[in-house]
Amino acid sequence: MERNTKILIALFAGVVFIRLVLAFSMPTFTYESYFHLRQVDHILDEGLPQYYDGFSYGGREMRFLPFFHYFMAFFGLFLPLEIVAKIMPNLLISSLVITSYLISRKIFHHETGALLAAFIAGFLPILFHTNSFIVTTLFVPLTFLVIYAFLNLQERAEKDHPPKYLYFYMVSFLFLSLTSPLAALLLIGFGIYILLSLLEAKKINRAEIEIMLFSLFFFLWVQFLFFKESLLEEGWSFLWQNVPSSIIAQYFPKFSLTEALVLVSIIPFLAGAVVVYRSLFQIRNQKAFLLISLVIAATFLTWLRLIRFKQSLAFFSVILAILFSSFYQDLEKYFHKTKLAQYQKYLLPAILGLLLISTVLPAINAALLQERPSEEEIAAFRWLWENSPADTTIVATLEEGHLITYYTQRKNLIDDHFMLVNDAEKRFLDLTSLFTTHFQTQALEIAEKYGLEYFILTPSAKEKYNLKEELPYATKRCFEVAYQNETIIYRRLCRLEETELK
Repeated sequence: MERNTKILIALFAGVVFIRLVLAFSMPTFTYESYFHLRQVDHILDEGLPQYYDGFSYGGREMRFLPFFHYFMAFFGLFLPLEIVAKIMPNLLISSLVITSYLISRKIFHHETGALLAAFIAGFLPILFHTNSFIVTTLFVPLTFLVIYAFLNLQERAEKDHPPKYLYFYMVSFLFLSLTSPLAALLLIGFGIYILLSLLEAKKINRAEIEIMLFSLFFFLWVQFLFFKESLLEEGWSFLWQNVPSSIIAQYFPKFSLTEALVLVSIIPFLAGAVVVYRSLFQIRNQKAFLLISLVIAATFLTWLRLIRFKQSLAFFSVILAILFSSFYQDLEKYFHKTKLAQYQKYLLPAILGLLLISTVLPAINAALLQERPSEEEIAAFRWLWENSPADTTIVATLEEGHLITYYTQRKNLIDDHFMLVNDAEKRFLDLTSLFTTHFQTQALEIAEKYGLEYFILTPSAKEKYNLKEELPYATKRCFEVAYQNETIIYRRLCRLEETELK
């Protein structure tokens, strides 16, 4: 086994080990994870995704791409689901170590640089959420697998046989199209890649054009099959996932340079910016054009608020890691040509030291600071499952909506899946009122409108809405404290008519 291969395997194993230690040291998952846990659970029980959810919004139709859930359900046949949810996402994200190495070596032909790219990809703070059981954990590795296959389309397995990576690309892209609509980002990147190549008078291989056209039509067909109802019902708002206008700025925040430097880490970000500039205006490396095109595509979609800022950042942070290989290669050449040649032996240790400080430590810190419910909060939701009627509707914060449906198996007022919900805007405004109003009549009016019986006030909700101890309108006459530790659960006792008579 080659020395570099051994280093790569050791790096992959090290990243997996650190991620799993952190994952199993924290018992709960991020808030969005609980939606996907329910879907995988439903597939294991029924064999099909839960496209009608009787608990979300009190009962509604849902549409989403199911490959992530079927993929995880396969492993759930052999292991408990919570173990699968800890292990598989971390293995998938860790595989970026290998994919980044292969792409970097393919484009820049520099072994040490490729290993450094793999190191950075393994410790990107934006992707070091070890307890996230979300589609992104499959989408990002699968995307870069497709990119690697695309870069190898011209190679042939044997004489008179089709390209050996063609079938690999087609299968990978099929799975990608069934994983997330964000696969459109790759197609837009292909379009920009063609444009850049034409501007630089670079010849585009016919096989690449054909595979791009195949990818475009196949992707559109898959999305139409799954989302035609959403498109017809919601119109253009379908592109923004029917997110309420009052929180669209929060849901799709604008680009923040400061946040990008923290979540990507400063060394890969600045090095990537230098490489992008040199690739476009000096070197004109056509294969690097593809990666740069994808960065432009992600930035463009983020600007249009068609993709969340952190999703975009997660995607092109891996590209910046790959581009670091070129930066290190140029740095080596610079040292070799100048009087600094005598210090060249210190270059690699110095770079590794800087990367250790700027990527590994922030990555571990990002894992420790994941936004997730505490065990005490989970205990409160479990209590509701045991002590509330089966037809109860419960209110909590937007993020905690999935905790209601997962742990209590009761109806919620709202959660963060807005597609195919006609009154999402009104529900969100009413939810905000329930946590901010001081008027009991207003709270009771909203409660009766949606049939709300239980109100959950967690420490997270108190922090979000700047509440000190309790809901200001929750008097003993109308609201009974049914459960209390760090979290308070109120049970509604009276109706608006009774309050008005009194």
